[in-house]
Amino acid sequence: MLRVRPLAKEAAVYGTLGRMTPKAGKRDELIALMSAPPAGAAANGYRGGYLLKADEGDDVVVAVMYDDKDAYVAMVHDPQTDENFGKIMELLEGEPAWTDGEWLGPGA
Repeated sequence: MLRVRPLAKEAAVYGTLGRMTPKAGKRDELIALMSAPPAGAAANGYRGGYLLKADEGDDVVVAVMYDDKDAYVAMVHDPQTDENFGKIMELLEGEPAWTDGEWLGPGA
């Protein structure tokens, strides 16, 4: 069984996991678009992110981490984020499946 422990309070990290299915032939374009770090207000508190090319089909999974929930929520409500998400949606079959929450540290 996987055991995890929360990160120290001062190191709490918040973010999201998103799973998305690109339109046929659009996966590489989607990955290129999503590989750039956020800019402007959305960059405040950004810790990093990862992209995963799923073995199943052409799905892409994104993991995004921010300093805390407030920084993450500010990014979500930034107009530039909305504009970028519109570009992403043009490459997808449908709305991504999102899971937001607090990241936990590695198992002990």
